[in-house]
Amino acid sequence: MTPTQAQAGDRRGRAARSATVVLILSFACASTGCSFDRYYAETERALDTSSYFHALDHIAVYYPSGISLNFPGYIIGFEETERRRVSNAKDDVLFDNSVRDAGYTVHRLLKTLRFHLPIVSHVLRYEGNPFGEGNCALYNLYHNDGRGIIDYCDGGPQPARPGREVYESAFVRSWDAIDLFKARINDDVNSGEYTHLVVGIMGLDTAQEEAIRNYNSIVWSIRRNGKDTFKPLFVGVTWPSFFANRWLDPLWEAFAYTPIADRADILGLSWLAIVLNDVILPVSSKIRVTVIAHSFGARAASMSLCVGSGIRRGENQTVAETSDGKVDDFIGLSSAFSLQRFNAEERFFYENVFYADYCPKIRRFVFTASRHDGAYEPVIWSDMVGDHQYRERFCRRSHPVSVSCVLSSNDGHIQGYDPAAEITYVDTSALMRYNVPGTEGKAHSDIYRPEIGRLIWTVINGPEE
Repeated sequence: MTPTQAQAGDRRGRAARSATVVLILSFACASTGCSFDRYYAETERALDTSSYFHALDHIAVYYPSGISLNFPGYIIGFEETERRRVSNAKDDVLFDNSVRDAGYTVHRLLKTLRFHLPIVSHVLRYEGNPFGEGNCALYNLYHNDGRGIIDYCDGGPQPARPGREVYESAFVRSWDAIDLFKARINDDVNSGEYTHLVVGIMGLDTAQEEAIRNYNSIVWSIRRNGKDTFKPLFVGVTWPSFFANRWLDPLWEAFAYTPIADRADILGLSWLAIVLNDVILPVSSKIRVTVIAHSFGARAASMSLCVGSGIRRGENQTVAETSDGKVDDFIGLSSAFSLQRFNAEERFFYENVFYADYCPKIRRFVFTASRHDGAYEPVIWSDMVGDHQYRERFCRRSHPVSVSCVLSSNDGHIQGYDPAAEITYVDTSALMRYNVPGTEGKAHSDIYRPEIGRLIWTVINGPEE
């Protein structure tokens, strides 16, 4: 071998070793979530929200116009972290013990708040203007030396650089976020610019960017049918719906079901309940209110409205003052909870939750189930609303409230829809039958096409004459 050949071989060897090292480091970073500092690294470290999946829960604060609603509305970002990071006093979390009557599961889940707490980390306002003009933050924990990428609403200045005490009081400060949001919603509703108030919440493994894209698609599909008679004020919720990672496929749903079910229920017993009961219900006498919830989102939202908040702001304060308000339509698309929750008998499993009196804060439930939905196939231990087989059993029984079991056509018309029914259970097998790219569960996420918008608009607006 000549010296030139030896040098070439040595260079190839060094290149191969370098490539191996890069590959190993890349795999290690992908596995452990290591990264270089990001713009909001200080906040992410303080809240322990810097990992890949945690960052997906606040990605919108990095992209004020790129990841945004394209119509007027809000995104409320809920996140979750260790209690010691966001609560610096033992009495920060005050419980409303009355909700414990809803079953052992509620009692068990509230105990977890001793260790992990959900918080409101940001509330973003979108105007729906070209170039994202006017998009702003009502509330935002994320900063870089006191500055953020997204402007504060109403031209307000960025807050002074937060210290550690701000993060350690993030749970209590979430009440401030609710106050800001409540004041703005009241102004919006009183303006008379909107015909409907729509609240949306998505399910398992839905990153914030994906959730916002889904909300844009759902509202677009309804607007295609309602046209100018549908000018919604939208409130979209995002929450930590990932469980670690996706390395466990194809048994992912079976492994993830219980922890994500608990997380959805905890969200429903905490800040989502405050938003729905203390902010949305009080304005329901002035504007039609619709909740559109998919999968585990329906679980969280139903817990909020049918059980209520397990947390309260002060010793003598609850959300009972909102008891007269009602959600007009609760549209549960392939809902991931059991209607056994409407029955009071004791159960010795995690579904031991009782929705008393068929949830009087909701005027009507409309649920969908399709035989092409495969999301619940691995979940053999519980009856899910979105499970088509469970629908068949439910519809054969008698019920103390009016139940209408109907069919949807492939173009989204509900055959025989009766708005007077307290529960409408729609067989959407002819409608929801396609797999959506990037999703699992067969037709579980087939909810974004114009035909589905027609079904939702029929519920909101009533059947065509």
